[in-house]
Amino acid sequence: MSRPRSRTGFTLIELLVVIAIIAILIALLLPAVQQAREAARRTQCRNNLKQLGLALHNYHDNFNQFPPGAFWNMPVSATCTNAPGNPAVRHDKSGILVQLLPYIDQAPLYNLFNFTQCNSELSTFPASTVELRTTVIPAYLCPSNTWGPKTGANGVANYAACMGAGNTGGATGNPACMCPNTPFQTWLRPNTGSVGVPGMFTRQYRTTSMRDCTDGSSNTIFFGETRPQCSNHHAQPWANANNGQGLTSTLIPINYNSCDRSTPTPNPACGHFCNWVTELGYKSQHTGGTHLLYGDGTVRFGSENMDMNLYANLGSKADGNPASPD
Repeated sequence: MSRPRSRTGFTLIELLVVIAIIAILIALLLPAVQQAREAARRTQCRNNLKQLGLALHNYHDNFNQFPPGAFWNMPVSATCTNAPGNPAVRHDKSGILVQLLPYIDQAPLYNLFNFTQCNSELSTFPASTVELRTTVIPAYLCPSNTWGPKTGANGVANYAACMGAGNTGGATGNPACMCPNTPFQTWLRPNTGSVGVPGMFTRQYRTTSMRDCTDGSSNTIFFGETRPQCSNHHAQPWANANNGQGLTSTLIPINYNSCDRSTPTPNPACGHFCNWVTELGYKSQHTGGTHLLYGDGTVRFGSENMDMNLYANLGSKADGNPASPD
């Protein structure tokens, strides 16, 4: 008699069962892995803002004032080497993210910037054809943002200085991309101090110091997250003057969707990235809100469901209204 052959492999049914079990385990594990990765990205993003807070305070220690959000549309003077006294030349000299470079271990890059020219943000490195604005600064980027480190050839930033609950775009915003801002006027706060905006920063080359923050540094937003893909201004190079620094408002609800890049522009354009009213708010790709840097150097997560009166108060440096982020 012939001996029965022993079985040395899996049947098709057994193989399918094993594959199904493995697939189920992967499906159960994948969300946990994604959550862990996002938690790590959020931690890095929060640390970036903490570094900006330290940089701001170190700058203040040296100069007894904070840098302005931007040196934008300044009067042209004899200090310009390329167009002294010529009012037809715009005098834009970068912004706060350039001024903070020496305080985030980027002093060599800061020293390459040419402050003697009008419109110096367009100037190039000495003996080089690479423009300053093309440089990517990792400390200015949130790893959760999917837009990437550049808009075209230009390095961008995911963080912007706060002008408080101020009006960014007039009655309708960009004339070519209009959206009535009436719903946001409810939370408008009065301009206070020499900077002419409710918050600590403006793009109008005016400065503040800690003594201007009479509402308390722990109750005043200094910086927050932005999404370049959702804003015409924030998509500008981080080294430019007109990139939303000192122009980002706490009038706009957190994570307001202004990410529509469709063509032609819809009318009204409230959700379009080109509208000056809705694009200049704090936004992130973190679920439920965005990180906000306060004047005392702490970073807290601001919920997109935050009460708007509270949010407006937190953005303002001296409105006298009670506010606590906790």
